[in-house]
Order: sequence, then structure tokens, then C-alpha cells
Amino acid sequence: MSTLAKHDDYEITLHTCQTNQSSKLVVTFGGQPSDLAGSGFGTDFVLSMGFDTIYVAQKAGTQYQGLSVEAFREVVFPILERWADVVCYGSSLGGYAALYYGGSIDARCIAAAPMLPAWRPLAVPAYKDIDVKHLELIDVPVSKHDPVIIFDPCVSMDLYLVENMIRPAYPNLRDVRVPYAGHTVLTTLTQARLLRPIIGSLIKDDEIIDFAPPAEGTAIWHGEKGHHLMKSDPANAKIEFLVSLDLRPSKRIFNQLIQCLIKLNQLEEAQLFLNKAKVSGDKNYELSPPRAKSATNAGLSV
Repeated sequence: MSTLAKHDDYEITLHTCQTNQSSKLVVTFGGQPSDLAGSGFGTDFVLSMGFDTIYVAQKAGTQYQGLSVEAFREVVFPILERWADVVCYGSSLGGYAALYYGGSIDARCIAAAPMLPAWRPLAVPAYKDIDVKHLELIDVPVSKHDPVIIFDPCVSMDLYLVENMIRPAYPNLRDVRVPYAGHTVLTTLTQARLLRPIIGSLIKDDEIIDFAPPAEGTAIWHGEKGHHLMKSDPANAKIEFLVSLDLRPSKRIFNQLIQCLIKLNQLEEAQLFLNKAKVSGDKNYELSPPRAKSATNAGLSV
């Protein structure tokens, strides 16, 4: 492990595979909950495939706004002659970062559900106070390689960002759509044992393999389908939430189930679920503060 840059807002670290002389370098980026660190998203995964890797970390909560394209390139570009092929890879905020910085070193980019939560067109209230210093993606250097974007088109914010931030910069982007995989699409692919073959093929050969997307029988698929149905068909959304929770407890899905039951005016059933949750003591069945407030307003005891 070799530290290439250490700053109050970012850290860039090189990891060399000890078992193989690699002709490929994979640059990975930490996601939204991450903080300054020498390793993180993708580090072990890439090393296990026999490739060298650089991990780019952000100071928690900054969404990479403290790292300019110029600063990134100044650190990374001078050493790239050691590798014949360079790939930038990340998920969510890290997927956005892979695209934002990848063009400056003409890398191939693999971005799973890329997201910049503070991007102004999204108008997310929780991030309105973040000082967005980055330029629009179309206004920074773009790679000669068309990026691969893996995402769930049923997640409205993800679809909006792909179509309105990324496609203007990369009109010929290669999209891999995985319906009802959720924003955490890589987690869904991992559960279906598809992550390594899909990402491995992209890194090794720049090829998108054929695969059967995860479908019925996975907790995320049913939960995301329920979320998608909430506005138009809450009765069937309820069914999907129940199936999802039966497969794997989840605080997010439990909160959505209670919201759905309130919407259906099935308050007695909602109260039964809340009572069972209290007795169980399982944190996967806790209400978030906003959902607890709405439940109380609906006359439920939380």
C-alpha cells in the first residue's frame, strides 16, 4: 500500500497486487457513508481478481466537493504509464465520482447507480447546504470510452440523473438496466451471485455478459417493486412489502409497509405490526422519526 495523496478532504492510495503483475489498474471510489481511509469500496474485490487498484476516499459528508478534477489528475496521471488499461469503478456517490474523474485520465468507467445527492436539479432538501463546487459532467473532460451504467430504471432519481446528467456528456453510454434491483443494485447482484461475473467481465474484457436479472424470490426485488407500486397500486405494494420482509427483515421496507397501511386506511393491521415490532425488539422493525410522526398523526401508538 502506497499513499499517493493525503488531504483534509481526500485520500488517494495505491494497492499493488502481490500475486500477479497486473496490466490493468482499477481506480475505485468510496460511497456516500464513507470517510477518509486507505482502502474501501472495491479494494479487496479488485485485488482478488489479480489487478492493481487505487482507492479514492472523500471526507465524510463532502460528496467529493473538496477534490477537483485537476487535483485528481495531478496525483494519478503521472503513474499511469505502468498499466495498459485503466478502469474507474464505483457505486452511488462513488459511481458519480468514477465518471467525474475518469474522463480526466481517459479511463473506462463502470458506474453502478451513479448519484450525486447534492446535485441541484435533484433538489434533495437534506443536501441543500452542501457547497457544490464541481462543474456539470458535460463541462469536465470526458473519456473516449463510452461508460457502462448499471442501474434500476424504476428508481426515479437514478433514472433522472442518468438521463439528465450523464447522457448529455456520454450520448452513447452503455446502460445495463436491472428492474427492481433498487439503488443498491450491486447488493442485489451480489445476492444473486452475479456481481463477480458481470464486473469481472467488464474489467477484464470490457464486455457486458448476458444474465438473467434477479427476480421474484429476493427481498430487494419485492421491496423495490412494492416501492414502485406505492402511488398507483398500494394494495399490491403491501403484498410485495410483506413478501420482502418475510424473506429478510429490513427497517426501510418495514417503514414503507406502515406507510402503505396508513395509505390504505388499514390502521388496525398497522397497529398489530407496530405492537409485534415492539415486542420483538428487532431494530429492523423500528420506525424512523418522520414515519413515527406520520403514524402518530394517523392515530397509531408507536
